[in-house]
Amino acid sequence: MPVTPTIEVDDTLKERSSHGSFELPIETYTDNCEIFHSLYNHWHDEMELIYIESGSGLVRLNKEILRVKAGDLIIVNRGVLHGIKTDLKNILYFRSIVFDLNFLSGPAGDLCQERVISLLMDNQAEFTHIISRSDDNYGNICLLFDRIHSCHKEKKPYYFVKLKALFFSFFYEMLMGNYITPADKEENKSLASIKKILDYINLNYSQSLTAAELTALSNYSEYYFMKLFKQYTGKTLIAYINDLRIEKAKPLLLHSDSSVTEIALEVGFNNTSYFIKKFQQATGMSPHKFRRNLS
Repeated sequence: MPVTPTIEVDDTLKERSSHGSFELPIETYTDNCEIFHSLYNHWHDEMELIYIESGSGLVRLNKEILRVKAGDLIIVNRGVLHGIKTDLKNILYFRSIVFDLNFLSGPAGDLCQERVISLLMDNQAEFTHIISRSDDNYGNICLLFDRIHSCHKEKKPYYFVKLKALFFSFFYEMLMGNYITPADKEENKSLASIKKILDYINLNYSQSLTAAELTALSNYSEYYFMKLFKQYTGKTLIAYINDLRIEKAKPLLLHSDSSVTEIALEVGFNNTSYFIKKFQQATGMSPHKFRRNLS
């Protein structure tokens, strides 16, 4: 049965979950957005491949917003801040592969290591973010995604040998399709600044937060910081903080006996009526109804 995507992140929005094991740092997933319509912004050191099985929605990769549909393959390069939001009338279902590039790394001097893997690991290069049915090499690339996903799920004898071969074949087809480009150094710098601010917000969301306070941490002017923040998160600063507080309130509503007022105060809302209004806007139901229907 498909599972609803829920992500536990640390204070920098880095995902806490480990993917696979130290010996085989790969994991495969089958997910949907039926209950939680958004997969909140997060990042991890691993690369991720996401194949859209059905539905439609939006995927955010750093500052880029992609409209996705059935058949699209999304490539999330390591360290990229990303999230997914489904269209409510066409719920997203997808499969994904999360893997550490160290699984494919070789010794110094190895051509694959020097010309491909190291560049991706050091964020000097990245793969194209989306491949659709009309793109070159689409068939071969998606077939290899399928084979990697199935190989890991089935775990036949010596499957780990086959997995490595399939990943290299996948990378070969991506390279032959010219789906690798130099990374933007300025974007890497601005992304590091945004991650620092998200870290601070996630640590202090229950406290009063001001634009001036967060701008000072960014080392940018307030105008540029606000512009950059919206480019990376898709939201104004106030909207992002409100949405984060609402996300933090959801498990408290489902798994605690605290009153709505107590939960509002715990996650940083000083006004219960304002919390209820924003919760209703975000979820389509009041906190009381959310608790009653889903707990």
